[in-house]
Amino acid sequence: MRACHLILLCWILFVPTGSSSSPRAYHYTSWSDDPKPYLQAIQKSHACTHTAPASGEDIRAGIVPHHFLASGLMVRFFDRLRAEASPETVLLIGPNHFHHGRASISVSSLPWKTPFGMMETDRSVTQQIAAATGLPEDTEAFTGEHSVGVLVPLVKYYFPGCRLVPLLIDVNAEEPRVAALRSVLTGFLRNPQVLVLLSMDFSHNSDSRVAEMRDEEAERVISKLDVGKVDSLHVDCHKGLWLLLSSLRDLGSVVVQVNEHSNSSHLTGNRKQTNVTSYFTVWFTKSVGHGY
Repeated sequence: MRACHLILLCWILFVPTGSSSSPRAYHYTSWSDDPKPYLQAIQKSHACTHTAPASGEDIRAGIVPHHFLASGLMVRFFDRLRAEASPETVLLIGPNHFHHGRASISVSSLPWKTPFGMMETDRSVTQQIAAATGLPEDTEAFTGEHSVGVLVPLVKYYFPGCRLVPLLIDVNAEEPRVAALRSVLTGFLRNPQVLVLLSMDFSHNSDSRVAEMRDEEAERVISKLDVGKVDSLHVDCHKGLWLLLSSLRDLGSVVVQVNEHSNSSHLTGNRKQTNVTSYFTVWFTKSVGHGY
């Protein structure tokens, strides 16, 4: 009888994360259980220096990579962010790499299991996004999607009391729906309690020399909030970048600060790599004196 009870208990515990016939209770990823990779990256990063946003500036948004090879850039980004911001909600936008789910724009109010505890979500912000797009919540879209899954543990580690809103934007997202999110996102950017992060990697599948040239153009476009040239860039979340830059333009008085830039060739030391992926961390700040 005791063995039967143990089997039943294990089944109950695992149904929420793996059963297709039962509603999910929370999001679970391959990054949900093991804190070691994150703690090692955090410890290693503390030996490095990094720049801070100019004093008197309020961080409203940022761009951060999601390839764990660039974990040093991620950790330094969040480490500095924690020193400068204390958001109640983090809106994390990423590409839907594998086109999972029922729609081209996906949001979910389910909490996330992380190695640092459960990450709760902001249902109010989630509902506003769902209303703007005219789409229901789509929990299955987040299955196996690393653009959000890799970063959620860092959000939880650095901002343990905040809530999350994950948002995936597919390359095939309909322009009217993306445009409808623009005014909603601008409203979030005006709220000092909401921090907007775009999870995005840059140039893919080239050598380091080509990646550097592509990244120079990407840096120019982002620094100028030049939304008209976003489609020509080598990034993995064009529509998410367009949405962020457009909303920041609407916000006004935004200062762009490129913090770090690297690529997989530099990080691995393999100068002959032919499938290079490149990375930036970027802050978007607003002068405190301009108000909201």
